[in-house]
Amino acid sequence: MVEKLVKVGITDGDRTVAKIVQLASNYKSKVMLVKGGMTANAKSIMGVMAIGVYEGEDFKIVTEGTDEASAAEAFYDYLK
Repeated sequence: MVEKLVKVGITDGDRTVAKIVQLASNYKSKVMLVKGGMTANAKSIMGVMAIGVYEGEDFKIVTEGTDEASAAEAFYDYLK
């Protein structure tokens, strides 16, 4: 399991949510976004919309699986 903390940079509304889901779908690993007490599966558009991704917020990226390190790095790079 890999965990990374990130402060979200500039977002583009619904396109950001769609890009997160698309990015997560490229990996076999489980990808979770954690904000406050909420956790969302990054492969679920409804989950990502429910947790909300807004500029300046702090998130924890949690990945688990065969390609967890590259998935965590890709999400960190996208969200920062």
